[in-house]
Amino acid sequence: MLHQQTTFIAPQHEHRLLGLVLITLHLALWLSVHDFALRALFFLHFSVFLLWQPLWEKRNPPSLKNIILLSGSAVIFLVFINLWLMTLWQLVLLGLLGGRDLAKPLDRFINIIAIAFISIQLFVINIPSLFIFGDLATTQASFDSLDWFNYSLLAIPALFLLFPADNSAEHRYHIDFFHGLIVSLILIIVGLGSLTMMYHQNSSYPLAVFQMSFATTFFIFTVSWLWVIFENKTSIDELWTRHLLNIGSSFELWLENLAQPQNYKGLTPREYLESALEKLATLPWVQGISWHSVYGENMLGRGSSNQLVISTQSLEVTVYSRYRISASHSFLIKLLVQLVEHFHQAKRREEAFAQQVHLQVIHETGAKLTHDIKNLLQSLQAISSVIESSQPNQFGDTQRLLQGQMPHLTQRLKRTLDKLQKPQELPYTTVPLSLWWGNLKARYAKRNISFVEEVRNNHVLIPEDLFDNVVENVLQNALSKRKREPDLQIEVSLYADDDKLRLTVCDDGTAIPEQIADTLMMQPVASKDGFGIGLYQMAKQLMGTGYQVSLCRNIGGEVCFELVNTEEEEH
Repeated sequence: MLHQQTTFIAPQHEHRLLGLVLITLHLALWLSVHDFALRALFFLHFSVFLLWQPLWEKRNPPSLKNIILLSGSAVIFLVFINLWLMTLWQLVLLGLLGGRDLAKPLDRFINIIAIAFISIQLFVINIPSLFIFGDLATTQASFDSLDWFNYSLLAIPALFLLFPADNSAEHRYHIDFFHGLIVSLILIIVGLGSLTMMYHQNSSYPLAVFQMSFATTFFIFTVSWLWVIFENKTSIDELWTRHLLNIGSSFELWLENLAQPQNYKGLTPREYLESALEKLATLPWVQGISWHSVYGENMLGRGSSNQLVISTQSLEVTVYSRYRISASHSFLIKLLVQLVEHFHQAKRREEAFAQQVHLQVIHETGAKLTHDIKNLLQSLQAISSVIESSQPNQFGDTQRLLQGQMPHLTQRLKRTLDKLQKPQELPYTTVPLSLWWGNLKARYAKRNISFVEEVRNNHVLIPEDLFDNVVENVLQNALSKRKREPDLQIEVSLYADDDKLRLTVCDDGTAIPEQIADTLMMQPVASKDGFGIGLYQMAKQLMGTGYQVSLCRNIGGEVCFELVNTEEEEH
């Protein structure tokens, strides 16, 4: 996640805090007859509200001026508390809940239930108490016989305690003023209209509330439907949410997050791209998003017939909307995708520069080692000369082994030194496959490695240096792995015929971590034993040679590297 939690109450407890806000409010309306109990409950209610409030992000607390104004208002409310002030506060809560810009379905559902809960309080407790039954004490006596109703109503916010929110705080601290104002005004109109109809028609209060609610709903949907027709919109939802695209909505929050480098400093280019597009999918009007990049394809959310395809550099994004995508939608989403790709390419360049610096350090280190290798080579040549000129009966089997392997090692070391000095000028030396295979088994005869062969053509010629480089890199990694896993079994298998050559090195240890396997042989990887560049240089050396190495299997108990020829060899 790009956001970091900075508040002592985790974001996943938001629904629980909202439940406590509604529970304390209901208890204050239902049980508090005495002034002290009423004030104590409302003080608790305000305390929980401040922990839950969606007015400002908890990582950006309000200024001292706002804190003083808020505290003064709370004190005045507690000193002069009455049912009128409590009703006004409920209307404010309805405005806050009705104006929230929420993206997650669960957040929206719980928000709607909370609005319905406070609305029921208004129409069942507050309005009858203010306009029908008199003061709060009389109201309490009138509702003593409806304890079952109050307990049932109390169970609604209690259920919120069972539903944790996700751990992301994005897009939960934006209140759309006009949405909230409309919700509060509609409920005021329904309440006052119900009283007017009740007294004018001399009907019961519940019937008047039902008639006024039906009339208001019918009026809103009729006007919205006519507006959709004349404005050529596809749905009422588009009409009501279109103004949320202005500056100050989730769009601005998304841009603000994107512009903070510290939010994605430790991410790889792939992780950054996925994280940014996941955030893009949380915009309220986006139903789903799919993309194709250099890392493959992926999708979030659901598809729809309303879609927009944006292509920029190495990225192609398809955005699926809940309704028809207008020109303003198209402009904004293209801008967002272009910004994502701009920062993604910056991350890729940063990674490439880091690799170049890494390789430069290795190159400089190799230059320093060249002189030491030259001195070591001179010593080995002198020793090899003495061994070759000695009689076999002087040292027995050890003599014969040294006579077979020491000149070979000396020759390989000389070729390595030549490559360090003139890496582009020397061709690869070819040797018979059978000779190379025998030398390999002799070198690792005492390392507890199994060798399996199926050679149908003993006259195959191979580039000795290439094969030595591949096998020794892979085997050295496997032997280092055996130090951590003592029971590790290693097997080297060879298959060769007229057309195909395949060399496989397998072990039965743990699998290579996915984040390393994805970039193995494509770039230097983290290593505790060196620069982590052996496999990368090995794969780079094979380019254009007709051979290819790959991690063909990577599961627990079977980790295999495979070297194969990619073109038909000439014999």
